[in-house]
Amino acid sequence: MKPKVKIIATLGPSTNNPESVSALIDKGVNVFRLNFSYGTHQEHEKTIRLIREISSKKGRLVGILQDICGPKIRIRGLKKPVEVFRGDVLKVSSDLQKGDFSISYPEILSDFQKGDLIFFADGTVQSEVIDTDKETLTLKILTKGILKEGKGVNFPKDGLSLNALTKKDQEDIRFGVKMNIDFIAISFVSSEKDIIEAKSLLQDSDAWIVAKIERKSAVEEIDKIIKVSDAIMVARGDLGAEIGLSRVPTLQKEIIAKSNMEGKPVITATQMLTSMINSPYPTRAEVSDIANALLDGTDAVMLSDETAIGNYPLEALDVIVETIKETQKSYPYHKNFIPDIKEAFPHAASNLSEKLPASFCVALTRSGYTLKHLSKFRPQKPIYCITPTLSLLNKTTLIWGVEGGVYIKEFYTEKELVDKFFQISGIKPQPFILVTGYLGEKISQGRSVRFISRF
Repeated sequence: MKPKVKIIATLGPSTNNPESVSALIDKGVNVFRLNFSYGTHQEHEKTIRLIREISSKKGRLVGILQDICGPKIRIRGLKKPVEVFRGDVLKVSSDLQKGDFSISYPEILSDFQKGDLIFFADGTVQSEVIDTDKETLTLKILTKGILKEGKGVNFPKDGLSLNALTKKDQEDIRFGVKMNIDFIAISFVSSEKDIIEAKSLLQDSDAWIVAKIERKSAVEEIDKIIKVSDAIMVARGDLGAEIGLSRVPTLQKEIIAKSNMEGKPVITATQMLTSMINSPYPTRAEVSDIANALLDGTDAVMLSDETAIGNYPLEALDVIVETIKETQKSYPYHKNFIPDIKEAFPHAASNLSEKLPASFCVALTRSGYTLKHLSKFRPQKPIYCITPTLSLLNKTTLIWGVEGGVYIKEFYTEKELVDKFFQISGIKPQPFILVTGYLGEKISQGRSVRFISRF
């Protein structure tokens, strides 16, 4: 049985070369993530063309996820690392002559009041605001740690005047549209307005917008964000720094469950196999973490530093694949969601695939809706896609259970459709369930679900 949960791997110095990209695809990578916090457009274009060329030669569908850096706030103005201890007092200011250091977005310092918390270095150094003076905050250190130039800054505080899309982000999105990127992940989303703004930049592109949930405000607006997004990412790193690590496991489950209910693909990300950056073996806790994300209902798991800068990227892929395959043996298939009227046929197809001698399910779809909502009900049989929308094929790489797809521009009869599917896919003719959300311009039967057993 092939892995039903999709695997996303981040390319970086360790893997951004033809040999590694080829090997990662062979190991089972479905989507490559490009981190736009680093690199030029020229460098990313080279990488995109490399992925497309290699995946095409292999005859594999491989998606590309453009991860927009967003207003990631970092320490600025520290000439050397500073070790701090509980009780130390430091000043952060937009004017370095008045403070010990500054931050990359100093204009938000005026939003803070006494008692507000500010975290540094992924939450390892915590501080409290004890005094404010226009552009300068006086901080009392609450936890021992080290402050370094470029380390991240997180704010549990709500209502900061910070837009999720910077000018750089807007330029990056336009570049992604030009390069026909499949997925665009928006960082530090606060509300559905950030997603709507990102979609307004797509012009004629049909790229899917992925909302990264990593801010406290996003958690509070999660239902609205899921509604307007094409997919969701549980970005556990910054999320843990903002809301507290102890809340992340239950929030992960809640966000995945809500995304599943809406039929929206959901990605679980950050520190899946951190130990494998420098070790060829994972910890038992990491393997359990991956398995639990799968059992929660995630559509995809994502590797970041493990494949971007790690010493064992291929070994990390092996661990992910084996964990998925083993966990699938105990997976609760055929989810008992109550379907709404638009989901009646995908729901029926999933149920029929359990009861009839069908080898797999096929969704015929133009927009991807029927495919995503067939996947929502988690049939145990493999899922395939037929579509007249060529750009949809690569997007199937993010949908749980989908093992492949074919592009068929037009057909005039159901038999012609079935014959073309087997011919293009290379699958041996065998009984299957066909659920249709779209039947072509020449056929007028409407939506349906069929058991195809005669060829």
